Parts: sequence; structure tokens; C-alpha cells
Amino acid sequence: MTQTESAILAHTRRCAPAESCGFVIGTPEGERYQPCVNISAEPEAYFRIAPEDWLRAE
Repeated sequence: MTQTESAILAHTRRCAPAESCGFVIGTPEGERYQPCVNISAEPEAYFRIAPEDWLRAE
């Protein structure tokens, strides 16, 4: 399992039972996972990424 996959799995476990969400971002050094806040009104069924997280990812 890669470091990115491990980060995604850890974030998923922390968020459960709510949906987790995040970005896998490619950089010259490789890829990294940026966990995001799920602001969905129904987080156990859907995810919605917070606007601040979209901005941080750019």
C-alpha cells in the first residue's frame, strides 16, 4: 500500500460512518492526499467539499 493510499484509508476510518472526501494532488515530488471537510447536509449518504478546501487545493 502506498503512503497516499494509507492516508486515504486513515482519513476514511476517522470520518466513518460519514462519507470522507479529499484530493489526491500531483506535485513534482509525487502525489499527496489532502483530506477535506465534508459539509454535506447528509454526510452519511453524500459528500460535499468545503469551499476552503477547494481553494487550498489550487
